[in-house]
Amino acid sequence: MKWNVVFLLGFFTLCVSAQAGEVPSPPRRIISLSPNLTEVIYDIGAQDLLVGDTDFCKFPPEARKKEKIGGWINPNFEKIVSLKPDLVLTLKFHVKIIATLKKLKIPVLVVDCDTVDEILGSYDHLGRVLGCEKRAKTAQKALKKRLMKIQEKVKGKKPVSVLFVIGRTPGTLEQIYGVGKKNFVNELIHLAGGINVMEDAMTDYPLVSKEQLIQRDPDVIVDSARSHGISNHELNEKVDLWKRMPVLKAVQKDQVCYFKNEDFLIPGPTMVNLAEYLCDIFEKVRSKRK
Repeated sequence: MKWNVVFLLGFFTLCVSAQAGEVPSPPRRIISLSPNLTEVIYDIGAQDLLVGDTDFCKFPPEARKKEKIGGWINPNFEKIVSLKPDLVLTLKFHVKIIATLKKLKIPVLVVDCDTVDEILGSYDHLGRVLGCEKRAKTAQKALKKRLMKIQEKVKGKKPVSVLFVIGRTPGTLEQIYGVGKKNFVNELIHLAGGINVMEDAMTDYPLVSKEQLIQRDPDVIVDSARSHGISNHELNEKVDLWKRMPVLKAVQKDQVCYFKNEDFLIPGPTMVNLAEYLCDIFEKVRSKRK
């Protein structure tokens, strides 16, 4: 299974857990163990409190300059301790990491974001905990406004069917994983005027067979398997790959899109970029129908 899929499966699950140790109010030295939490910290203007984040915290670009504590699933605990945090922000997914941090008497706060409402709710919670409620409200309002603008834009328009691919075996159309119902990507597809052809799947990130692909025959295929940083030659190879299934409507009409922005799949403020991206794609498909 491609890293994209593993990342998403672990990433999408708002839950607030008990904290270990005493937390200053507000805390003065925080560490983020997840890219989406880092994004929110910057969006609410609390970045001066951030003394460390993960190797995968790349957005906004300023986050890359923070002290790195390793991966988001395999952090360096010695590095964490050396930074003397008074609060570490984690995901529910970090079960073993949370247990270790508690043993080290490091305060932990779990803030997970699965749905769009929960992502927006994380602004309220982190704003209170980090002592920047006013700025958090302002940032949340701006994010809501952008999402509502997209909703208004597509109101009354015919939906466009889409398969959103989050992973597959590199260089092949094997082991294709799509997006199911219970995650923010599915919600953004609807918000942008689309219909997710795998929404009825029994799992959150279903394995999509060739037979299902042909049967459901989406108007659009969004292939989010890594495109960022690849050469034009590699991108052309991806284009040629989908041409192996000419029976698909999306292939016939040149409506297979290739993801180039890795921040789009982070359940934080950059999620609105994904919604705008999808909205633009769906509008182009509708224009061809006329």
